[in-house]
Amino acid sequence: MPHALMPRLLLACTLLPAAPGMPAAEPVRLVTHQQPPLSFTRDNGQADGLAVRIVDCALKKMQRPYTLEFVPWPRAQWQVQHQQSDGFFAATPSEERDGYAMLSRPLLPYERRWYLLKSSPLSPSSPEFKRQARIAAFNGSNMDAWLRDHGYQLTSTPANSELLLRMLQSRRVDAVLGNAYAVDALVARMGLQAELRSELAESLPMGVYFGKAFLAREGSQFLQQFNAALQGCSSK
Repeated sequence: MPHALMPRLLLACTLLPAAPGMPAAEPVRLVTHQQPPLSFTRDNGQADGLAVRIVDCALKKMQRPYTLEFVPWPRAQWQVQHQQSDGFFAATPSEERDGYAMLSRPLLPYERRWYLLKSSPLSPSSPEFKRQARIAAFNGSNMDAWLRDHGYQLTSTPANSELLLRMLQSRRVDAVLGNAYAVDALVARMGLQAELRSELAESLPMGVYFGKAFLAREGSQFLQQFNAALQGCSSK
């Protein structure tokens, strides 16, 4: 994957001082992508989002410094797989990701939902839907792989959720499968509430995938400590 073609934004988060007499811990190198309201950068360049706040809270409890880099979602996963970063979020489980990383406890409740035009006669629960409906999901998402694996007519994989909705609005596809946090926020921002309807596809855990190479260096206690630190952390 060509490094030079990937837009990147690296944010160095507050580094906490090491305890007296203890060597300073290396920052945890985290990656995410622009997906409001879960993870995004504000106009001043500050990282924010529902998932970002929870991860920040947990690592501060652990007194562990970290950096956060914003890259396209396929790149985020590639960097952890190739040990250029230590973890990516917010992510749902998949067999491919399980091969090179381990998922933390859930950060937030998560729904994967179907989005269709209100005028569409199609229903995701009908047998005909899988055979007839032209489906889209954004590139690099678990939804992309899930649709292929389950025999849906995946006809397009645009780069982000906004492009998914534009394709649905223009009837280039019949339905899209999306992250409810991201797509619902876009539907509201784009004023599409009167045009679209949604149906629940499934509920899944959504956490931080830490690379197995990173966890091998850190020791098994890191993931245990991170999971424990998540308790009491909220997105507010």
